[in-house]
Amino acid sequence: MPTTIKQLVEKVRLSSTDIKKVKWNTPIGCKEEGIYIVSLSENIESNKTIKEFPISMTILETWIKKLDYFIIDKKETKDSKIIRERLSEFWIPDESILYIGKAPLRKRGGGIGNRVQEYYDTAIGEARPHAGGHWIKLLENLNELHVFYITCENSETIEKEMLSQFGKMVSESTQKSLANKGPILPLANLEDGSKQRKKHGLSHMKLK
Repeated sequence: MPTTIKQLVEKVRLSSTDIKKVKWNTPIGCKEEGIYIVSLSENIESNKTIKEFPISMTILETWIKKLDYFIIDKKETKDSKIIRERLSEFWIPDESILYIGKAPLRKRGGGIGNRVQEYYDTAIGEARPHAGGHWIKLLENLNELHVFYITCENSETIEKEMLSQFGKMVSESTQKSLANKGPILPLANLEDGSKQRKKHGLSHMKLK
């Protein structure tokens, strides 16, 4: 069964009644620490799933052009079809959650609103201000996504636990398909809370 946002939030002992939501690219005014989740679904208790990876080849080719080339398994390539095929291996067709992120408080200002805005503002292939989760920028349906958020203390710890729970809650078919590809994570999370990375074989994905 796909993992709902409500289930995941309650697994880490937060109250699902405190979850708030905006459409992708909508500013969030919250300045408190917390967690945010990007999803195909618009409802915390249901899932919207897409069988085939909805990648925009136009965006992918723009990304390749910006970097000049990708590295896959230590070999340079500019072939968008090869890159698409590798990325597609990490699409989970029966899950709606695409990214789980923490939003800590920082000296220069922080909190959920600031961190999510940094996510919106970072173009694919750029290293700053928030390159984490940049795979999500490849989606042709990006502007249809929803961002759910909830305030909490110790967001780093909560994010780590949430990512772990996600990997445990996916379907048996997903467990099998991703068994040898590192930690099982939402599409755009490339590492878990313990810095264990997906075995995607891709590098040179961002400008320095």
